[in-house]
Order: sequence, then C-alpha cells, then structure tokens
Amino acid sequence: MIAFKEVITWMSALGIPSIFVMTTWCIKCCVHYTKQLKVLVKAQQAQMRSQLLEQYHLYMDEGWISEEHMEDWENQYQAYHSLGENGVLDSRREQLLQLPNKKEAENDE
Repeated sequence: MIAFKEVITWMSALGIPSIFVMTTWCIKCCVHYTKQLKVLVKAQQAQMRSQLLEQYHLYMDEGWISEEHMEDWENQYQAYHSLGENGVLDSRREQLLQLPNKKEAENDE
C-alpha cells in the first residue's frame, strides 16, 4: 500500500485534479461500504428475528421462562428492536412477559 507521505507528494505535484480524483474515490468507497453495511444489518436482523422466534416457541411450549432467560431474550429483543421493522416480535414479547418463571411453575406441580 502506498504510504501517506507518498500520496501527499503526488497530490501536491498533480494539484487540484488529483484532489478531485481522491475525493471522488473516497465518496465512491463510502457509498460502496454503506451499501455493504446495510446488507449486513439486514442479515443480522433476520438472524436475530429467527433466533428470537425460535426461543419464543421453545418457551411457550414449555409454559415458563426463567428470569435469566427472559433477561437474555429481552436484551436481544432490544438490540433487534433498535434495527427497526419489528412487527410480530412486539406481541411475542408481551406474551413471554406473561409466562411464569421456573420457580412459580415448580410450585404449581
């Protein structure tokens, strides 16, 4: 990779056109990386949604959720929620909050 001092030397030798070219190149790179970042955010959001729904069904089938698991689920939900487009998980969260924790479920048996 070209050293920073070499780039400065070339830019000063070439003048304004090189500054324009470098600025254009930087903007192009920023646009490219922004698009990649958006794809990664969508992929992460899809993965988180899938995991949260899988855990939701597990806990609903069991009929209880421990406080620790609810805290973990809630933390992941909040991270997912901050990415936007939440939809169905909002109501699923409310249903999980209604479940008893393990101690209450054991006391009923």
